[in-house]
Order: sequence, then C-alpha cells, then structure tokens
Amino acid sequence: MVLPLPPQHEQRAEGAARARVRLVPTRRGRVLLTGLAFLLGLLVAAAVLLTVDLPAALAGTESQRPVTITVEAGDTLWGYADEFAPESMDEQEFVAEVRTLNHLPTGRVTAGQQIELPDSGDTSR
Repeated sequence: MVLPLPPQHEQRAEGAARARVRLVPTRRGRVLLTGLAFLLGLLVAAAVLLTVDLPAALAGTESQRPVTITVEAGDTLWGYADEFAPESMDEQEFVAEVRTLNHLPTGRVTAGQQIELPDSGDTSR
C-alpha cells in the first residue's frame, strides 16, 4: 500500500506555522538555567582564585611580609628602628610605619605586647 504525500503548499504552510512558535521556559526550566549559570560562575571564580596567588599580589613582594615580635622590658620602637629598619629608610619613617601597621596611637609599647614589624629583607642593619 502506498500512502499519498501531502501537496507541497501544505508542507510550506506547516513549516511557516512552526517558525512562529516561541519557546517559553517553565518555572522549573528558569530555575534550572539560573542554577547552571550560578554553578558556571562558581567554577570560573574558583579557577581564577586557584591560578592567582591573591595574598602575594596584595602584599607586593615576599620580602615585605611583617614579622611579629614580643616586646621585652626596656624595648622601644626607636630601638627596633635602629635594629630592623632597612638602610634606605629613615628611623622616623620606620617608627611611623610600625605605628600604622599596629594601629598604635602613640609610640609607646609595653612588655609582653606583640607587634608586627615590616620585614626589610635582612633582619638587622
């Protein structure tokens, strides 16, 4: 048995009607697309964080990491500046940097207090 083919003008009309069909996602489809976009964003963020060393980028160089010390009786910021300040830095600048780094309102330190000193690369003058 042979089935008759529909005439060509009917096929064209059916194709034209389908071309105007608009796909509207359901609520579940929108949730799925949103979830996929969110997961893709997380994957991109994770890849960026794993490839970029953020703490080193924020610190500048490895030699500028602060050194934590415990203040002993009789120690002063000026004494630390004399001992730890790099050759290129004035002692007054070093004391100001230590105060800023440790949020100290004055230049006084007490025994047992822990403070951070900016690392100059070499530990003494």
